[in-house]
Amino acid sequence: MDRNRLYMLLGDLGILLVALIWGTTNVVIRDALEGITPLWFCGLRFAIAWITVMIFFGKKAFLLPKDTRLKSTLVGMVFICAYLSGAVGLLYTTAGNQSFIISMSVVLVPLSVWIITKKFPGWYVVTSVLLCTAGMVGLMLDVNLSVNLGDLLSFAACVFVTIYILLVQKYVRGVDPYALTCWQAFGGMLLAVAAAVIFEPFPANIPPRAWLALIHTGTIGFALTLVIQTVAQKYTNATHVAILLSTSGVFGSVAGVMFIGEPMTLRIFIASALILAGVITVEAVPALRKKYRERETEAERQLT
Repeated sequence: MDRNRLYMLLGDLGILLVALIWGTTNVVIRDALEGITPLWFCGLRFAIAWITVMIFFGKKAFLLPKDTRLKSTLVGMVFICAYLSGAVGLLYTTAGNQSFIISMSVVLVPLSVWIITKKFPGWYVVTSVLLCTAGMVGLMLDVNLSVNLGDLLSFAACVFVTIYILLVQKYVRGVDPYALTCWQAFGGMLLAVAAAVIFEPFPANIPPRAWLALIHTGTIGFALTLVIQTVAQKYTNATHVAILLSTSGVFGSVAGVMFIGEPMTLRIFIASALILAGVITVEAVPALRKKYRERETEAERQLT
């Protein structure tokens, strides 16, 4: 395996780890959030995340040029726009509807890359996207898909997620990803705290369980995943990121079975299998193609 392929594989594994953390975190801390309003939970969570990344990488952050700092801060704001749109949208739609709509970034990202680069991504990518989409539909099959304000806000979140993935892919090349992470977290914190201050009173009494949830989601659920995703996108591509992040629904379903006793139905099993098949397709086909070309080249060399 050549070095570039190895780095891409490591990057893809990093994105899978992000999907694992995202998919399991909300299930694990779901019952620990009583006593704190959604926007303040978001604001405090991202404040904790920013403090965390600055402790580890703060010195690197100030080595970036000013224009790169500004761009990275705006990228972080785009991510928080996705989060806030989803949080408000959830007040008007079901969790199932929202999960399905936001996960459609698995389609929007490859489509956007195709439009921007004018380069067809390959039929194996199309196949992978279709398998992942079918799997996500299966995971949400029992929800009411009528359109309402919550669905529109959820679609806005999907668009912001797509833009975020594409912007990270654009700016991470040739830049220290750890420094980039610090300014992303800063931008996210600014917007999240501003939204909380404007729209909600500060919670009078935050219970200990909620503080534990804040610390967990701020450090592991956001700071760690932000670092991993930003570093990973230096070595993989936006299409792979979108496809691999679609597995968060699979990990969430498995976590639900393991931690809170949710049933593993045949529908969930088949849907999860389709998503995993999509991931395997996008990972295995390029490697198999390269191996086939190498064999053909070697065979031609022997004939001559």
